[in-house]
Amino acid sequence: MGFKQCQVCRKGVYTKTVLCTDYISKETFELRTCSVCKSGETTGIVNAQSTKYYGEQYYNAASGKFRPRFERFFRFNHKQNAKRLYRDHPSSRILEVGCGRAYILRELRDLGSEVSCLESTGAVDWIINNDEIKIETCSETEQWPFASNMFDLVIFWHVFEHLPDPRKSLEQATRCLSPKGVICISVPNISSLQARIRMSTWFHLDVPRHIFHFSVAGLSSLLEEHEYQITSIGPGDRMQNLFGWLQSIANLLTPRDHNSFYRLLQGKKPLGSVNKYALVLQLLSMPVWVPLGILGFLIEELSGNHGSVTVFARKTTRKNPAKLFIQPPLIDDN
Repeated sequence: MGFKQCQVCRKGVYTKTVLCTDYISKETFELRTCSVCKSGETTGIVNAQSTKYYGEQYYNAASGKFRPRFERFFRFNHKQNAKRLYRDHPSSRILEVGCGRAYILRELRDLGSEVSCLESTGAVDWIINNDEIKIETCSETEQWPFASNMFDLVIFWHVFEHLPDPRKSLEQATRCLSPKGVICISVPNISSLQARIRMSTWFHLDVPRHIFHFSVAGLSSLLEEHEYQITSIGPGDRMQNLFGWLQSIANLLTPRDHNSFYRLLQGKKPLGSVNKYALVLQLLSMPVWVPLGILGFLIEELSGNHGSVTVFARKTTRKNPAKLFIQPPLIDDN
């Protein structure tokens, strides 16, 4: 039997396989990585949108993903991300694909942009029925319900990795973008330092919800193939990068029960099903993994090989646009 072609770069084949366990359902899946771009794909998923993967154990509650005090910080962090987006790419018409609780879109709207959101028809009711942001829905097989050239900026903020067909979604986004419009894709970086410590317990792996796992090389190749000119590649959400280090190192101590500390921060239903022994072990070992995680994050910042990355690329009609790489400052969170 031959090797399957990489669905990200289409230049290599999947040659390496790692077994990974979902921390919610406890099901095991295969992660296959590309011989060329090192991106990956989760295989063995029967129904990626099943409530056993995306139910209350994942979303927690309509009121928030975390306990109230942590949810306030989570919301503040998203507002800061939105402000940086608007500062660097001020746009009058913005589409976010998969907005969740719409924290980013609310801030962009308050800054003066006209915002829209697209969600899957299978999304939970409290996401679709948003009182503040109009949510359009469509199935995976339908054309997006927007006119061509309608938006100046299309955002995939930690959504692209969840999509069963990212190529088709990128083609749809390209149609909806105005000439010289910008696409923003923020994803976990499978080629990052924190991912390489132990892939199967990496916090941001999140199988099977993350169907595709992008390297910087793979995502760049995909965008350039679709005639985008990359304008910047930089760190994604730095709070997620830091927490990725912290929880990933803690997971090394409890390899059969991942993300116990994360579920403690969530509370409610997610905490109710956590393995109490794993949680106690992660809590007692905090004096070990907290400083190690901070050290890893600082090394990541210095090396530029971040746990998540945000790529901005401009739509162009030229064939095979030249790649323009702009490395942002290491510290730009003012």
